[in-house]
Amino acid sequence: MSIQEAALYGELVLYLRDRLAKLLADGDSDVEDERERLDGIIREWFFTPQRELHGCAPRELIWAERKGEPNPVHPERLDEFFIDDCPICQAEFEQVMAALEAGEDPGWHWYYDGGGCPLLACYDPEGWDEFWAEQEEAFEEWEVEQAEEAGTVPNFPPAADYEPFPVESDGASAEEFIARLRQPWLDPTLCRAAQALTDRLDCPEPSLFGFRYRPLTYDEAFSLLVGLHEHGVDVEALLAQIEAFPYQNIALDWLSRPEENVMLMIEAMEHEMVLGDEKERTRFRNHRDFILVLSQVIPPGARLWLQGWLEAVAHGTFSRESKEEVDGLL
Repeated sequence: MSIQEAALYGELVLYLRDRLAKLLADGDSDVEDERERLDGIIREWFFTPQRELHGCAPRELIWAERKGEPNPVHPERLDEFFIDDCPICQAEFEQVMAALEAGEDPGWHWYYDGGGCPLLACYDPEGWDEFWAEQEEAFEEWEVEQAEEAGTVPNFPPAADYEPFPVESDGASAEEFIARLRQPWLDPTLCRAAQALTDRLDCPEPSLFGFRYRPLTYDEAFSLLVGLHEHGVDVEALLAQIEAFPYQNIALDWLSRPEENVMLMIEAMEHEMVLGDEKERTRFRNHRDFILVLSQVIPPGARLWLQGWLEAVAHGTFSRESKEEVDGLL
């Protein structure tokens, strides 16, 4: 029932009261006397417990809903809700009763809807039928649109051949570990990797008008690789995986949240529009395998650091853009 419908039903009660008061008025009483008598009948209805309301008065349900509270539950009428003698229903009945007797919230509530057929449907059946006919017609049109969209085959680019680059074990002997300590700082490797990743990695960032991706700058890529290197990532192995990936754009949140993004790829592979398109399924499968192999190259500690790095970059970008857009408005 809509808010206007409920308000108009209240107006209907007052209208009927006034009309009936005029009809009942005679030589022994006037209209005001009859109106007061009818007001008493209406008030009595509000305050009288009813069997259909499981022992509650109408005013109790109305005030409870206005206050955002559940309908009252009277323990002596609780068995009216649990008429089935199945073990599960009886166990729930005992739990609710125990909570009520202890003065606690049973976590179980009921609602009165009058059977789902409003008073308007009884007095305006033509309008009621017309309303539902329009609803059914709109639903049928929606079903046709969904069927047409499901039958449309998108023009995706051909799937590329892709096999993840094997990840070598990082286990090192004591001699290899000492030799690594004596190696110079990896500046040349980091510089080369930063230059290569500038054209491949996309950084997620918010804006005042939604979420978007943008390419990394060289300075951002270099600082990213330095941080990953300090957190145990083999930069050369990471670069090899990225260079082996046959698609151009790589989202940084694939590296920081691989589990979530793998699930997105799997869901995409199971979508109706993709099930019949082997090229598109191959593309999603390649992305899934790439994200999984990245999760082996980047350990959990480095992924946690990367999440913080992305949030810091996003915060700085959002603050800068907010200031620029506000200045532009002024």
